[in-house]
Amino acid sequence: MDDVAFFYTFAERVTLTTLDGIAYPVDKTLEALASHLSPDKFFRANRQFIVSRKAVKDIAVWFGSRLALNLVIETPERIIISKARVPEFKRWLQ
Repeated sequence: MDDVAFFYTFAERVTLTTLDGIAYPVDKTLEALASHLSPDKFFRANRQFIVSRKAVKDIAVWFGSRLALNLVIETPERIIISKARVPEFKRWLQ
C-alpha cells in the first residue's frame, strides 16, 4: 500500500495507480476499499478518487471554495474536494 498513489473509478471499474504510474484493476468498490484503508494514509476525495497522502503534490483553491488537488503523477481527471469536505481534508493533511 506504500506505493499506491490513488484509486479511481470510472464506468463502474476501479483501478489502483501506483506512484510509478502503473494501473491495476481492483475488484472492489471505492466504498469497500475505503473501509479497509488506513484513514491516516488515504482520503476519499470525491466519488471518483481515493488519494494517498504520499501522492499529494500541491493544492489549489478552486471555484466556490473547493480545492483542486495535484498529485505527483498524472490523473485521468481533475481531483476536486467539495466545499463541504474541505475542513475534513485539511485536518487529514495535518
